[in-house]
Amino acid sequence: MTSIIIYMLSVSCTKPSVQKDQIAGMYVKETVFDVIHPITDNRLGVGRIRDTIFIAPKQNGFEVSNNKWRLDEYNGRGWQNLQHEENHPMPTYQVSFDPTDSSLNPAMSGLLLAFKLDLKNQRLQKGKNKRNIYLKVK
Repeated sequence: MTSIIIYMLSVSCTKPSVQKDQIAGMYVKETVFDVIHPITDNRLGVGRIRDTIFIAPKQNGFEVSNNKWRLDEYNGRGWQNLQHEENHPMPTYQVSFDPTDSSLNPAMSGLLLAFKLDLKNQRLQKGKNKRNIYLKVK
């Protein structure tokens, strides 16, 4: 008599769920550059812009807000808020998380930038520009 043994293997094809605290946080990008005098072309010193994106849980999704500060190390004025400058922060808006591609998509599509998350490396990409990478610091 021959006996047949059948083994059943169960495999799940779903991605593990993402917790809100894995997404929420403060993401920062700092840009350092030489400041050149517009008339003489002499180097005045070093300038830096600190761009911070805040992502907070809100209702069924997240709220994205932003601030930008500039420091010109040569003038002694300290950090200056860029709220009313040409290079101002983006407005606050609502986004929803799409687990299929780890993106944060604005509720009003087409008007505001989407974000791409790299949860493993704790990075955020703003828009489609691969140089626009922010690191999660908190």
